[in-house]
Amino acid sequence: MASENSLLQYDILGYIKTLDQLEDFSLGIDNVLSGLFTATNKNIEEILDKTVGKSTADVLRKLIVENKIDSSDFSSLEKLLNELKEELKKVKVLKISLAIDPSKERIEHIFDWVRENLGKEIVLDIDKDESILAGAIISFNGRYKDFSLRRNLGEIFKNKKAEIMNFAK
Repeated sequence: MASENSLLQYDILGYIKTLDQLEDFSLGIDNVLSGLFTATNKNIEEILDKTVGKSTADVLRKLIVENKIDSSDFSSLEKLLNELKEELKKVKVLKISLAIDPSKERIEHIFDWVRENLGKEIVLDIDKDESILAGAIISFNGRYKDFSLRRNLGEIFKNKKAEIMNFAK
């Protein structure tokens, strides 16, 4: 059965990089759990095929195989999915505001850096805020840091106000 560290053990978060993906995966687990209760004469494969998308089904199939759950053992699957849902609630969110919508490659790059430097049980919540001009605003574990061009320009204008006023005369 799933261990206390199954997210790390099975590297679930290698597939889930963003908060949206995490929410979709959690919803998929709910759909499978509902399917278990409404299933009549079905096996786990049929429930996965009818209740979740391909990527979620693939991850869940991998967990089922690695936990040696039989295709008709709804009780063991229910226990595994409920444990997984509890672990998903513990995942930390790194919020990043960027001036642009990042490409999938950029998200991958950021995610890889975060995993390597901050840990594996973190997902990204990336939003677009054109007002920051460039750079990023990052929020994590109650801490906030503004690395935006908007902030830097504001500091320059504040610190160089007299020089700028003399130049403009």
